[in-house]
Amino acid sequence: MKTLFKNAKILDLDHEQGYYEGFVVVQDSKIIYANQTMPDGEFDNVIDVKGNLLMPGFVNTHAHTPMTLLRGIKDDANLQQWLFENIIPYENKLTNEDIYWGEMLGIAESVRNGITAIEENYFYHTQSICRAIDRSGIRARINVGSKVITDETYNCYQDFKSQYDTITNTTNSDRVNISVFAHSVYSTNEEKFYSILKFAKDYDLPLGIHLSETLKEVGDCTIANNGLTPPAYLEQIGYFDRPCLAAHCVHMDKDDLQILADYDVSVSTCPSSNIKLASGIAPVFAMQNKGINVTIGTDGVASNNCLDMFKEMFLVATLSKVSISDPSVVSAREVLSMATKNGAKAMGLNVGEIKPGKQADLILVNINQPHFYPQENLLSHLVYSARGSDVYFTMVNGKILYQNGTYNIGEDIEEIYKKVNDIRRRLLT
Repeated sequence: MKTLFKNAKILDLDHEQGYYEGFVVVQDSKIIYANQTMPDGEFDNVIDVKGNLLMPGFVNTHAHTPMTLLRGIKDDANLQQWLFENIIPYENKLTNEDIYWGEMLGIAESVRNGITAIEENYFYHTQSICRAIDRSGIRARINVGSKVITDETYNCYQDFKSQYDTITNTTNSDRVNISVFAHSVYSTNEEKFYSILKFAKDYDLPLGIHLSETLKEVGDCTIANNGLTPPAYLEQIGYFDRPCLAAHCVHMDKDDLQILADYDVSVSTCPSSNIKLASGIAPVFAMQNKGINVTIGTDGVASNNCLDMFKEMFLVATLSKVSISDPSVVSAREVLSMATKNGAKAMGLNVGEIKPGKQADLILVNINQPHFYPQENLLSHLVYSARGSDVYFTMVNGKILYQNGTYNIGEDIEEIYKKVNDIRRRLLT
């Protein structure tokens, strides 16, 4: 299958203007041509972009997708109260089938808003997550991990092996990678950390973790570990000896940032979740100055409330400016890189740019709307003016998953809505 996109503004962050007008050819699952001149040859499908924007799909580097089921279930609470008193009790009621429909709802919302790849940090009911990801066609790196609270007889390594086997046996390997996730320093004892590290080494897998999300987490860690902050503690036990993607990283001093830089740890900043839970504002500009690969995540919908990377980009840029009282820092171009190619680097994916040889994860954004005019500064408009509803076409691995209100994700959208409403009513009874 050979598809030509013509008459497109093509996002290219290496270009001086940030984009150029031209043509892109996708053959099967890959981009084979991207240039200003019309390519030769015949095409099975021709998409006239009509001057709108063709750009790489967003890479969401921190998500708990099935938590769409818990959207708005507890607002106005800090992280500890929100998680332990509200979220976990509801999660304990969720079944395998619930998780499948919650994942499908999150995937539908993702592709509607131009998200083409997700770092799936939800590790309950792995088989249901895999079934939804495989059926829908979205790209994902699925984490194997352990529950926040477990009994002392829990065999971490064996559970990870079971999840790993489930993922490798039930998903499309072209679209799915695997990582190992420790929930956090405050929910993982040292014995479990060493079991996680052994598993990651044995299966040659990267690592992930929630890191320094709240002041309480940092304070508790320093008290329990002879003054070591969470990054210092993880360095001591060897957690950063493997490739690692750390989520949040809100409360970091210069020594913490240096540790992340020294070990080439990527960071997923999740501004909506962090400010809604009043956890704080991540020091993104300081991370950039240390050469840290900064990416963007939505976190779960229970603490963010929607999966919209345009909103997250706006907050990354504006919160960075206000946090150090300098409007010149963290540019729109840099934020767009975080949401695309930086995320691809963190997750080990061959996406995030429109270049020959890259996987065809592409979206079309309708820029023929009032909030995109005048159009001389398109990068600025994408970060400060755009919204998820501006996306009208989403392709993953060469397959169209969303186009003009029609979803092609393996389940009817109305059926998804009915199922999740039924699940939510049951949870509240």
